[in-house]
Amino acid sequence: MNRPLGLDPFATQSRRAHALTVLGGIAVCLLAYFGAVAAVYGDLSVLTLESNIGAQRVGGAVAGVAVWTYFSLAFVRGYGGPVLNVLPYPVAVVVLAPFPARWLLFGPDVSGLRSRFVGFFVFEPLITTGIAVLPGLAACTVVLTAWASLIGDEARERWERRHLTREFYDAFVDVEE
Repeated sequence: MNRPLGLDPFATQSRRAHALTVLGGIAVCLLAYFGAVAAVYGDLSVLTLESNIGAQRVGGAVAGVAVWTYFSLAFVRGYGGPVLNVLPYPVAVVVLAPFPARWLLFGPDVSGLRSRFVGFFVFEPLITTGIAVLPGLAACTVVLTAWASLIGDEARERWERRHLTREFYDAFVDVEE
């Protein structure tokens, strides 16, 4: 079974460069997350309890913008993946990276985590996720729109030919009208 074309990496990078791009996104996320919480609350200890969702939301919103900006700029440079940088990588990093980092720093708070979930209705975690994801998507849209409008059609076509795999280009970009 072959990998779907949408999950192709950029053609001009090595596996190492691809992995370093993702690790860089995780580092940006954690720095922005904990930096924002420290700047707003003056202390990271507010994250010790899983039930302190205000601090998690502040950190998540800032981390979302930072991570999507990072992956958008990586997209412009041809690192990561043309589809992966826009949604899968940033969502996975923003949603998953802070959780184990908090538990590594402060230890697990299982009862606090359990209190956030009410049966099958997981409304609060969805709100917190949305607060982290939506500002990031807006940042991605701004960065990629600004980039595409500044470089012009000829430069964009050169970029596409250089960074996209032939199969991806044929399937998604070179669409005859």
